[in-house]
Amino acid sequence: MAEIKPYYNTHIDCPVCNSDIEYTKVRSKTIKLLKQDSDFCPYYEGENPIYYEAVICPECGYGAHITNFKNINKYERARVREKITKKWTKRSFTGQRNIDKALEAFKLVLLNLTDMEAPKSELAKICMRIAWLYRYDNDSKNEERFLEHALNNYIEAYGQEDLTSEGKLDQYTCLFIIGELCKRLDRYEDSVKWFSRLIMFNADPQHKGKIPQRLIETARDLYQEVKDIMAAAKEDID
Repeated sequence: MAEIKPYYNTHIDCPVCNSDIEYTKVRSKTIKLLKQDSDFCPYYEGENPIYYEAVICPECGYGAHITNFKNINKYERARVREKITKKWTKRSFTGQRNIDKALEAFKLVLLNLTDMEAPKSELAKICMRIAWLYRYDNDSKNEERFLEHALNNYIEAYGQEDLTSEGKLDQYTCLFIIGELCKRLDRYEDSVKWFSRLIMFNADPQHKGKIPQRLIETARDLYQEVKDIMAAAKEDID
């Protein structure tokens, strides 16, 4: 009996060039989450589904996160055709992916989003995935570089976007991620500021019920961790 692979190919219509394209997915029943970092970076046993979240059309070069692949308007389609398709060399992204192939796909998605002038929250999401891929590969220099990009985009998203819309990144998670990324990048005073905002929201009856309990508990733990780091650093100086 043939061994069933943990991944398989399926089809989707490209919203830019209307081609029927193949892309690869991981079978949901084979996905086993082992743990998760405080910035939500997941670790899996076996095939990592993160590798396959970036879907690329082999015909025109359009790329997007699988959850947003169909969400493209007329203006964005025109931008992709002008900025991406005209320079595109047809190639396939199906089959099993390693980190290098996943990075190539996600960077193409990032290029698409940049050329489409996509919302900052979408740019931040992809920068985070790229940072995680570099983390898996123990490439701390490039991980930090893309965490910086993610942080800057999340801060802009918090200031500019309506984060109350259903299906979008919510304002509480955005505050948490900003605080967490500041911590990872050793910006401790900024980290305390952003975590404090989230904790203050939780003290407001209008917001309290909307914030997941686990999120606020983790924010409090990280807030205290950052305060302890800052206090220890101050003692060393004194």
